[in-house]
Amino acid sequence: MRRLAIEINDAGLVVADEAGVIASEPGYAVVEQRRILTGRDAFALARLKPRATSARHWANLSIEPGSATVPGNRSNAELAHVQLERLWSEAGGADQVVFVVPSTYGADALGILLGLAEECGIPAGAIVDAAAAASVRPWPERQLVYVDAGLYGAYVTPLEQGEKAAAGAPSKLESLGLAGLMDAFARRIAELFVLATRFDPFHRAETEQRLYDGLAEVLAALDRDGKASIAIADDDETFEIDVERAELLGAAQGFYRALRQLIAQSRQSQSGLVIELSDRLAGLPGLGDELARLDAASVVELEPGHAARAVLAAADELALDTPAVRHFRRLSWRDTAAEAEPRRETPAPVRRAAPGEPRPTHVVYRGVAYPVNGAGVVIGRSKLDHRRAILIESRAEGVSRAHCELAVVDGELRLRDLSSFGTFVNERRIDGEEVLKPADVIRVGSPGAELTVVRVEEADGA
Repeated sequence: MRRLAIEINDAGLVVADEAGVIASEPGYAVVEQRRILTGRDAFALARLKPRATSARHWANLSIEPGSATVPGNRSNAELAHVQLERLWSEAGGADQVVFVVPSTYGADALGILLGLAEECGIPAGAIVDAAAAASVRPWPERQLVYVDAGLYGAYVTPLEQGEKAAAGAPSKLESLGLAGLMDAFARRIAELFVLATRFDPFHRAETEQRLYDGLAEVLAALDRDGKASIAIADDDETFEIDVERAELLGAAQGFYRALRQLIAQSRQSQSGLVIELSDRLAGLPGLGDELARLDAASVVELEPGHAARAVLAAADELALDTPAVRHFRRLSWRDTAAEAEPRRETPAPVRRAAPGEPRPTHVVYRGVAYPVNGAGVVIGRSKLDHRRAILIESRAEGVSRAHCELAVVDGELRLRDLSSFGTFVNERRIDGEEVLKPADVIRVGSPGAELTVVRVEEADGA
């Protein structure tokens, strides 16, 4: 009996059996008159034919005509059906199939997916949440979260560690995903080409496509070696530059920072944290270092196709022979051939001021330095009577009227949380009150407003 697992993620659909990954491709589709290309064939035309390209059909499964926003009034479900049918044909069939889906998939998307499977003749036996599928071992005394991303969003799923791995409700980044991140990397590389050679890969669709075609390999080299050589042919001439990892990281800071904040908001106060990072994120240069800034956090980088391969180890638990197709968000722990270990760990710092250590004097918000003294200053979204206050811009979510308070007490600058949402210092949620040091970063709200603690030295009169 042959069993397959099909993982649905628009950044990388994966088909795997017990032996390993059989196929992996991006969730792209290009409509050319009466022909629909999908996967890598579609990705290779995406910059050449942007109006005929769809990359949202898996994230926004819909049977509504025109939902695909490509020529022909086609639906997202129609494009997804073409891609799924071709993957199924290339996989060579199976007796039982398990679908692994993002934690963000709702009932409507699951229903459409099962309908597509039936049309393709796929013997679907179960649907499993990706976080539960990927989490194969418990981490006692520590909090466990699964972090993944698609082309147009990212999510963090907490897992309850009981007798089984139980996926909780995910926290989402709706507007930031891997498609936008790849665009940012590509634009930065184009800027470096212009600076070094005066050649702009974006001046023609053909050279722009070549830049995107080689982007995954470039990012892998930067993550592995810290540097990469990039060559792009334009007519009879080839332009080449060498790129250092640091030259590209600025383009990723918005995405990295937002993801780090999302993880920080999902964690439990004062607990150690294990971050299971999907392969779609693990290969991004510098992301592991960014996440290592979280206090008491370990990063476990998962290999390509991990969730699809790992779910097959629990096939007996999934009751694949029964007529009803169940959706599993809880799965037993499974042993793996090679036990994953944290790549890096950052211990939680001890928060106390050393005797004689200079204390911070100001807090900086949006370029303005506010002095802090014994009278204190309140940080929040509304001004209180008779109290000095720093007002946070109203569009920041999760900010209380009086969110937290800074004051000098016993010669120390202390931060006191007044909110029900939580206040974070260096991306660690404080437990009531915290002693601050120069360069500490306070965050309130989601995705967050940041304030930096600094010390301003008095002029010596020289």
